[in-house]
Amino acid sequence: MLASLSQAVALILGIWLIGISLFMVFAPRRALEALSAMGGSGLVHFGELGLRTAAGFALVLAASSSKTPALIGAIGWFLAASALVIMVAPRRWHATYSNYWARRIPIVAVRLLAPVSALAGGALIWTMT
Repeated sequence: MLASLSQAVALILGIWLIGISLFMVFAPRRALEALSAMGGSGLVHFGELGLRTAAGFALVLAASSSKTPALIGAIGWFLAASALVIMVAPRRWHATYSNYWARRIPIVAVRLLAPVSALAGGALIWTMT
């Protein structure tokens, strides 16, 4: 049951990445505003990082049933470990870092990076099916 649940979370993560790419293409300013909000409040900070940790552990658990188990496992461990490190760091560091990049990334760059998210989502869905 845990394996099936982790595979479903991995597929949802792939769909979410594709959705984020559409958000980046059609609402790049709002995407930057969302980036700027990361770490802005405790709820957003820990909510984002909690979901990222859960997604990471789901990838670790689902890795063995994927077409690329070593890669999916490594990505999962990176997501989970980096989220846990950010959780224990002062929240203002996360807020400052996200604001720094949200102010500096040009709108055109957000749109140009959208296919990367779509490809990652599609690749995740492919490797999990």
